[in-house]
Amino acid sequence: MFTYQLPVLAVLNQKGGVGKTTVSSVIAEYASINLGLNVLVIDLDMQCNSSDYWVGMEPVPTATGGQLPPPHPDFDGDPDVEERSSVADTFFGKYSLPYPTHISPANGFKGKVEILLGHPERLERINTEFDNASGKIDSHVVSRIADLIHQDGVVSEYDIVILDTGPSRNPIFRAALRAATHTIIPFEPEEKSLQGINAMLQAITSENYARNPDDEVKLIGLLPNKVRSGTRIHLNTLAMLREELTEIMCPPTVFLPQSIAYPERDIKGITPRSIFQISPDHKARKQAEIVGDFIVPQLLNDTRYVRRASA
Repeated sequence: MFTYQLPVLAVLNQKGGVGKTTVSSVIAEYASINLGLNVLVIDLDMQCNSSDYWVGMEPVPTATGGQLPPPHPDFDGDPDVEERSSVADTFFGKYSLPYPTHISPANGFKGKVEILLGHPERLERINTEFDNASGKIDSHVVSRIADLIHQDGVVSEYDIVILDTGPSRNPIFRAALRAATHTIIPFEPEEKSLQGINAMLQAITSENYARNPDDEVKLIGLLPNKVRSGTRIHLNTLAMLREELTEIMCPPTVFLPQSIAYPERDIKGITPRSIFQISPDHKARKQAEIVGDFIVPQLLNDTRYVRRASA
């Protein structure tokens, strides 16, 4: 049985395409580059966008999802570890090895970002074998990610953990929510992108019913993403949400704008690689700073959890 020890942020929305991976990377980069923290990202989405962003997936047309994690650079033949290590391995009784990224002390950064990669085929297998209809999903399965994160070795190595989740409420999603201490719900301020919000709020409420009150998952807020400030539909939608959901909307200044600067970071070989390394005057960076300033302190200042003091 695990005990919550470390701030874990789950980036959630049942709707796809709302920018969960962008938000995950912005928060990880803000914490590591700006604050010098050690961050572990865990990719729980079968599309593996975070894995591709941070490390790069290997194209394999014959594999489920068309890609696989690359061989781990430190794999030494240990039978308890897969050569192409992924977070999915923990569901099958094996160790999961975090991969290093370009954000590390070796590259001149004070903090670091490491990632447990996704594995499309194995994540799909987990969601199939332990789906609700099969009757196999139980507290042990739901707690698997939490067991992985909330252990002394992880607590001593990282300051925060960020979970990039998929859009479906499946066993992997439930395991992510069980592991989380905090959540953020990014959304695009258009009607089609609002459909997943109520489902996520219900999921968080349901999860908290199963928890000790002292360990309830905290919703940091609804985070507008891909905002076009000059567009009437976005302005009207945000005004409506701030009126109807005042208590859970992020403050009006906290949002990420629609900007080519974010998807540009996905281009292989682009320099600089982080939004926090482009011009300080760029609107995309300024807004990313505001988002980081709002979210990360809430993780670090939560006195419920033991956090390793950064050097």
